[in-house]
Amino acid sequence: MTLTPQVLPNPQKVLFVHYGDNWIRGSERCLIDLITHLDRTLFEPVLWCNSELLAQEVLKLDVPVYVSNFTLLLGERTPKWDVLGFSKLVNQGLRIVDDHQVALIHSNSGAPSQWLNWVSRARKLPLVLHLHSRYPLRDRITLGLHHASMAVGVSQPVVDQLLTDGAVPSRCQVIPNGIDTETLLKQPVEDIRRTLNLPSDAFVAISVCSLIHRKGVDLLIEACKKLREMCLPIHLVVIGEGPERETLEAQIIAAGLSNFVHLVGEKHNVVGMMRGGADLCISGAREEVFGLTLAEAGLAGLPVIAPRVGGIPSVINHQKTGLLVEPENAHALAQAIYHLFVNQDQRLEMGVKGQQHVAEHFTISTHTRAFEQLYQGLITNPAMTTKWMSHWQFIPPVKASLRFVKNYRKPQPLEAAV
Repeated sequence: MTLTPQVLPNPQKVLFVHYGDNWIRGSERCLIDLITHLDRTLFEPVLWCNSELLAQEVLKLDVPVYVSNFTLLLGERTPKWDVLGFSKLVNQGLRIVDDHQVALIHSNSGAPSQWLNWVSRARKLPLVLHLHSRYPLRDRITLGLHHASMAVGVSQPVVDQLLTDGAVPSRCQVIPNGIDTETLLKQPVEDIRRTLNLPSDAFVAISVCSLIHRKGVDLLIEACKKLREMCLPIHLVVIGEGPERETLEAQIIAAGLSNFVHLVGEKHNVVGMMRGGADLCISGAREEVFGLTLAEAGLAGLPVIAPRVGGIPSVINHQKTGLLVEPENAHALAQAIYHLFVNQDQRLEMGVKGQQHVAEHFTISTHTRAFEQLYQGLITNPAMTTKWMSHWQFIPPVKASLRFVKNYRKPQPLEAAV
């Protein structure tokens, strides 16, 4: 499908819907930045979410906000069959759309599409599904990810899931995340070595991530242990918080790294800390569809070491802006760190190229303009949305459902159960 954007006669209302935990992290930050930089002469945002923290932040932008308790059918949380709650969400969505004369709906994650599909079809509105992660086949079916007018992934691996299910390629698109470079560079530079009282010869590797298994902080600690055993003056600084803190602290103590691995918790001046004396940025992620903090590291002029998983290769150019290593491999991470420790010129050159790469590909202005063009194209081509609703939306979910049933019935090998 080729959408030709046309000039809209007056600002069009866009309903942004977000389902998530009560925090401001990756996808929430992306949504706030998008709403902040949206051209208000073209589009006027309205937010509907289940997070009080997100609502408070967006209210500061003079945007109408609705907060509800979102429920999912067949979700991980109970009740799994809250049909009444689901019906209430559909009706509330219809009221919001009607009250604000909404022209387009933007779902900032996969979950809301479950009830927004009904709202968009009832009012014949285009639905943009903005996916910040990959979803299991079961969730792609139950959440109705194949029914959106346009599915937008933050990287190609996200979109590839839907294409594998049989989604029409013209109904899928990649729009990389963007960062607000101007605002981030205004953060005060913090001398991280002075803050943490690090020795003058410390080689500082910084990581920004939640303390959860998926982020692989345990692998970073193991890599740090290997390097300390080689007498490399490595200090690992981890910015972030999460449920794995106690487990990671125990690992640090057991490895004898209490003076060399620093879990500093959540911070609001991450780029300022990166620019304050760190030598490189490192990630041990087991799954990452983009890596917003890796782009921020590039902005800060740091080379990045990260596993070659998900969408990370779309953010980091191997051997140019950083080094990509084998996933789930602490030894490979340690080797890459050692390489950049002994090759200072290459390390500094990667930092410079990283800044250039971010400026060319991952700015919030580029990100916002891409969405604005998408909105204009969908709003001014209503026939394409109607056509999709009436016929093609049934093919991908049917194919995906057949695959799910086939895989479910297939016996698992013994190795998979271990």
